[in-house]
Amino acid sequence: MKFKGILIILLIFLFCTSAFAAGEKVVLKYYQYKPEIVDQLDKLAKLFNEQNPDITIEIESVGKDYITVLKTKIASDDIPDIYAVQGLANMKSYVDAGILEDLTNEPFMKRVAQAAKPAVTYNGKIYALPLDLAGLGVIYNKGLFEKAGISGPPKTVSELKDAIQKIKKIGVIPFGVAFKEEWTLRHMFAMGHAATVKPIEFAEEMNAGKAKFWNDKMNKVFETFDLIADNCNEKPFESDYTNQTTMFAQEKTAMMTQGLWAMQNVFKVNPDIDAGMFGLPVFEDPDMARLMVDVDYRIGINAKSKNIEAAKKFLDFMTTKTATDIWIAECKLISSIVGTKVDAIGSSVALDIKSYIDSDKTYPWGYSYWAPGLSNEIGKLMQKYYLGELTKEQVCSTMDDLWKKAIQ
Repeated sequence: MKFKGILIILLIFLFCTSAFAAGEKVVLKYYQYKPEIVDQLDKLAKLFNEQNPDITIEIESVGKDYITVLKTKIASDDIPDIYAVQGLANMKSYVDAGILEDLTNEPFMKRVAQAAKPAVTYNGKIYALPLDLAGLGVIYNKGLFEKAGISGPPKTVSELKDAIQKIKKIGVIPFGVAFKEEWTLRHMFAMGHAATVKPIEFAEEMNAGKAKFWNDKMNKVFETFDLIADNCNEKPFESDYTNQTTMFAQEKTAMMTQGLWAMQNVFKVNPDIDAGMFGLPVFEDPDMARLMVDVDYRIGINAKSKNIEAAKKFLDFMTTKTATDIWIAECKLISSIVGTKVDAIGSSVALDIKSYIDSDKTYPWGYSYWAPGLSNEIGKLMQKYYLGELTKEQVCSTMDDLWKKAIQ
């Protein structure tokens, strides 16, 4: 009987070890917020699966309500294995909640450019993989600028005013906007405000109760905001992101405040458009002309996932040449991986962003460092400002109050 018992135990052991060796089928849930790269991410997931047949990636994409839906998932303990992390402040809150895996010592992190690492670092450790460096600024139609007799991108508020008048004279709307979508106003406000402060230090001072959103430079910033609203398309509050990019592609508008990702929509309508990017002018000193550049898209791993090692394999894959070639050529985004180039993007907008980076004429995305939740509020406040329901000072003081509540 003893022999039979030992034999049964050995058979069970051999069965289990052979099953382990064969590898279990793993399904990784990946939650993200960029609708413009859904097809490309699906392609990347399929390529990864071809190399790792036992691992399948299921991607769920949500646009403007991403943070809200993610909060619901976290509250219901339905956190995906891999998820996109919007902003450093949100990343910190996820780390504090124990739902982001430490990636500091992972080999694939050595492939990431040093310039991208501060946006994913907290208390000296790295908690997400930054996949791009994105510029936020004014995308402009070079052909229309030339037709209007504008020699180059405006660097000051006065030069922007002059450019607007020249564009109007050729029968083109200066700015295309999408005030219907709050996030577009968040980006615009951040471009202006972050240029007046040192964004990371500002966030630290706000946390310490030593700073305010309003400063002596904000009058000039709001002058630029007013210029945009006074010289934009009709019915701006009925205009969404798709309409904004379509108008630009059709050359009905000459400028739009957007990021590099917007060119994907533009190229679908007008693949031959010649566009560029410049920093939003908010000063009268041309030497202060800079572009807001930072990590836009970062993905992390749920520290409570049962499939952490499989998820790490996917993140490793996303830093390979196979993946970065697709990221650059098809997602049309600047990769944060060392050794990659922007030429394959096929857009002079990307080249302009790279030029700002190379000349050290950049500043970080302000809202990425704000207290959790605030980036979702500023767009609503700017809508109220444009509707005449709030003054510029009230927009800033409301942000001060919201920050205090967020860190209590």
